[in-house]
Amino acid sequence: MKIPDIIAGILGLALSVYVIYTAYFFPEDKVLLLGPSFFPTVLAIGLGIFSLMLLSAALRGKSRPSADPFSLKDPAIHRAGISLLAIIAYCLVLGTLGFIITSTVFLFGLMYLLKRRDYIKMAAVSIAVTLLVYGIFNRLLDISLPAGFLG
Repeated sequence: MKIPDIIAGILGLALSVYVIYTAYFFPEDKVLLLGPSFFPTVLAIGLGIFSLMLLSAALRGKSRPSADPFSLKDPAIHRAGISLLAIIAYCLVLGTLGFIITSTVFLFGLMYLLKRRDYIKMAAVSIAVTLLVYGIFNRLLDISLPAGFLG
């Protein structure tokens, strides 16, 4: 469809410009020289480039045909909704239970949702990834993550 692609391209460009404008006013970092505005600006530039590509394709009539109609009965939609609820629950209990417990359970649950059924591998990967991320943030970057009732 041409009209939705044009609308999405314009909205993407507008959001890109807004993020770049807002990031311009972020404080500068005297030590690293990149500062907190670097990453949002890079992402916004990428969004702007892809929005321009979408808009250009739509205006040249090269838009892809529309996909299958959206259906709430689709199992993939159910999994996406459950994933969204799991993310919200993760954010709500992160401060109480802490990063290690919450992240391990969250990752295990997502793998289960994606129909992985090798429980030993699921547990091992959940624990390993959580501890790796915790180690990187806590030891290498010296950024504390929520300890919850353990801390």
